[in-house]
Amino acid sequence: MLARGNYSNSRLTRGVGLVELLIGLALGLLIMAGAITLFAKISFSGLENTRRVQLNEQLRSTLNLIHKDLQRAGYVNASDGAASVGAIDVDAMALFGVITIGGANDCITYSYDYDGDGVQTPAETFGFRLSGGAVQRWSSIVALADCAGGSWVKLTDDAVVVQALSFSDADSTSYEVSRDGNGDGACDPGETCLARRKIDVVITGYVAQEDPADNSTLVVSLSDEIKVKNDRYYFVP
Repeated sequence: MLARGNYSNSRLTRGVGLVELLIGLALGLLIMAGAITLFAKISFSGLENTRRVQLNEQLRSTLNLIHKDLQRAGYVNASDGAASVGAIDVDAMALFGVITIGGANDCITYSYDYDGDGVQTPAETFGFRLSGGAVQRWSSIVALADCAGGSWVKLTDDAVVVQALSFSDADSTSYEVSRDGNGDGACDPGETCLARRKIDVVITGYVAQEDPADNSTLVVSLSDEIKVKNDRYYFVP
């Protein structure tokens, strides 16, 4: 009988070759690169969405503030005999009822009788304007609100650039309520008139880190029509 040879394996055990190792490393690097790219895209998308939410919140909250305060324009204490509807020719209602749109239609000033005494003071004048890529609010209590200068404070922060802010009173109406000499209903000299005001506001902005010239940049524009609650009675000299 032939004796069996004492071999532990009939074949030699082979390890991973250099070519296989390089191919494995290359595949691993490709997978890692894809994962990094995907992570970067997700991170950028999340950051972009955060910026867009911040942009919308900034513009919306600013527009809401303008809306609420501008509705108060022209308020006077109706219980005060010097500012009652029955005395529509008094100066108080005419004075507090003035709304002025200035600058390049990017500023508005107005007033209301904050303390109800029928006397206008600088602390009872208010305003909003666009300046340096930000919406500003009048802040002085010692000078009348002035679009051209004075004390203004920023409402929007540096993360948002306000590209445009516009005010328009094109939808406001004025008509005669007494002493209509020619019967045409229009406000003519010597007549007492009533003004009912609507202010259209448009605000446009973008995230400060983005380029407005880039077509991919998100530019948000919001608009609002504000009905001023207090009509203005005034005499046309």
